[in-house]
Amino acid sequence: MTKVKFTKMQGCGNDFILIDDREAGIPDDKKGAIARMLCQRKFSVGADGILFLCEPSSEAYDVRMRIFNPDGSEAEMCGNGIRCFAKYVYEKGMVRRRSIKVETLAGLMVPEVEVDEKGVVTSTRVFMGTPVFTRKGERFYVNEEIGELKLTSLSLGNPHAIVLLDSFEQVDIDRVGRAIESHKAFPNRTNVDFVVRSEKQEKHEKKVKKEHEISVRTYERGVGETLSCGTGSTASVLALNALGYLQKGEPVRVHTLGGDLVIEVKEEGAYLTGPAEYVYEGVVEVKMD
Repeated sequence: MTKVKFTKMQGCGNDFILIDDREAGIPDDKKGAIARMLCQRKFSVGADGILFLCEPSSEAYDVRMRIFNPDGSEAEMCGNGIRCFAKYVYEKGMVRRRSIKVETLAGLMVPEVEVDEKGVVTSTRVFMGTPVFTRKGERFYVNEEIGELKLTSLSLGNPHAIVLLDSFEQVDIDRVGRAIESHKAFPNRTNVDFVVRSEKQEKHEKKVKKEHEISVRTYERGVGETLSCGTGSTASVLALNALGYLQKGEPVRVHTLGGDLVIEVKEEGAYLTGPAEYVYEGVVEVKMD
């Protein structure tokens, strides 16, 4: 058994185990198994995923982030995770610029940190890129039990399927999320985002020009429902924009079970802003042979 240092962090309740792999040196073929072990709640540290801080592949990046889900699969990107990652990298002095060039499986990501007079990162803004849509409000047959619903699907480096609802009581999030996640239409599986537009926006749309509000619950691929999902919140706003419910340039406050995020859609793409916090630091024994 090998002792490994870790830092537990969370962004709107979406929690992660961050490991500096430059020090830990966990073999690539062991990372998935270690994620399955450490992410188990009640039996281990418990988390929605592991963030590995690695050496970048070239000087074009400051650092590299690899993300592993509780089922051992590797994810391309994570909006809440990269904010935690940026806070850690900046406050530990690894990068002292406000813009941090992070290498991910989804490509270059550049989180921009807001810092107070004590050097503490208070929030992080991340350019999430432009979406690639495969469906826009199309009828989608799930299975015999669930039937048909309208679905918008897109990629932000990782895949998302968005379902618009009048209320969350309409569906069983876990059952429907699991069915869509593993649907044959998504050979690499997909995250599933359930979206409710707020009554405030519906009833007073002309008076709410500066900040719209929506609520999002996400069934994450390889995880299950989480308290928040940064890419899912961004994908949801982009879907509403594509369907004509929201306009570019207007910030959208996204209510998740774990807290609020702010998404802005501009001509060049979408931006995500939100908090990240430390939970605790520790040492855990892992089996590497």
